[in-house]
This record gives sequence, structure tokens and C-alpha cells, in this order.
Amino acid sequence: MKKSAIVFGLILLTQFAISQNKFRFGLKLTPSVNWLKPDNVQKFTSGGSTIGFNWGLTGEYMISDNFSFYSGLELNHEKGKISFKTNTYYNMKENYELTLPEDTSAYSIKLNERAYKSTYVTLPIGIKMKTNEIGYMTYFGEFGLNLAFRTGTKITDKAELDDPRATISDASKYNNLEGVNYDKDMQPIRVQLRVGLGGEYRVSGGTSLFVGLHYNLGFTNIVKGDSKYLISPNTAGDNKPVSQKFKAHGVQLTVGVLF
Repeated sequence: MKKSAIVFGLILLTQFAISQNKFRFGLKLTPSVNWLKPDNVQKFTSGGSTIGFNWGLTGEYMISDNFSFYSGLELNHEKGKISFKTNTYYNMKENYELTLPEDTSAYSIKLNERAYKSTYVTLPIGIKMKTNEIGYMTYFGEFGLNLAFRTGTKITDKAELDDPRATISDASKYNNLEGVNYDKDMQPIRVQLRVGLGGEYRVSGGTSLFVGLHYNLGFTNIVKGDSKYLISPNTAGDNKPVSQKFKAHGVQLTVGVLF
């Protein structure tokens, strides 16, 4: 009964907002430049920027002529690279499956650089502030958060097979691996600060074309703090899990249409 009342109330609220022309919906494309920033620069360095592609839905709820709440739903395809400055290793089975460090039957591989290719479903939320219409143009600023849920990650490594049992033939198979599933060593949720500027051009009635430039500042670690697979030998001869923290940053160019 309670759930039915909530659903009914939301339907009434939505219908009221639409009737008052307070809701706007639209579509958008958001190509991006992304990079990963490690916290520990003695152990890791950023591998540089990469190009990503995102698309989705956008919507806003007008609370006054110059202010609105915005949200939406994005599908993000992003890459980021990290170079490993200290000796870092992982184990892999013959079927190219990552395995735990305790599995002595697997080959030992020395990691030099890794590219993370991830897909996220992102919920952007925040406040949009805009000017009055000047001609057919309206200018705006946005401030909010990106709450992203990871759906999958593949890795591509620049690596070397470093195992006394390996043959030359084995080395050709395991050096520089591509497309390996890495879901178990990644965080499921990512949070970013989102700020942006842009403008709308009114085409007719309530339909507008818009363009925006946004900066996304990573707040949270995208990988597990203590790696499940990566190890780093120390002077005592112990293999300890690699402690890691990488934050995702990016710049997005957003283009779309609002109705």
C-alpha cells in the first residue's frame, strides 16, 4: 500500500511539473579526454591522456527562471594509463586467466605499464545557473557530482614474462597482453566533482541546442586499495600486495538538444 502511494505521488508530481513546463529533457553526446592520477608518484606515474566517448540522456527541473536542478544518465567508455616505477608482478595461468599470487603453477609476469579500459553508467546530479535569454542565446554554469557505477573493465599491459620455467615460445604469448578481464581488482563505484560552462541556442518554442565544456575531478580510488593480483617483492623476500590509489580526471565536450 505504501509503495503504491509513493508511485502514485511521484506520477502526480511529474504530471504537475510537466503541466507547469518545469521539466526539460534531451539527448547528448560527450566526447572526452581522460587521465588517471596516482597518489604515490614514487611508485606510479600517469601514462598520459586518452580519448573517451560518452552519450546519454539529460534532464532538468526548473526551480526559477535562472536556476534548475539537473540530472541524467550517461554511458561512459573511458581509458586511463598507469606506469609502474617499482618492480611489480602478477601471476597468470596458461589460459590467460589472472590468478592469486599463491598459485605457484602460474607464470610470473613483470608489469611495466597498464591501460584500463572501463565502462560506467553515470548519474550526473547538480545545480544549473543560467542567464536570461540574450537574443536567442542563454549562457549557463553547472556545479555538481558524477556518481558512476562500473559495468566492466579490460586491461592491456606492457609486460615481460619473468619466470625461469618459461620458454622463448611462452614469452611471445604472454608479453604485452590485451583485453584481459580485470573486474575483481576494481572499485564498483566512482565519484567525481563536475563543473562546467556552456550555452543554449533556442531553435523554436522550448527546443534548444546546447554545448558545454565540463571538468571532472576524481574524488575516489578507481582500483582496490590493496591489489588482489599485483605483488611487489621487498628486501625481506616477501611478496606483499601492491598498495594503489588512482583517481580518474577528465574534460568533456557536451553537445545535445533539449526539449
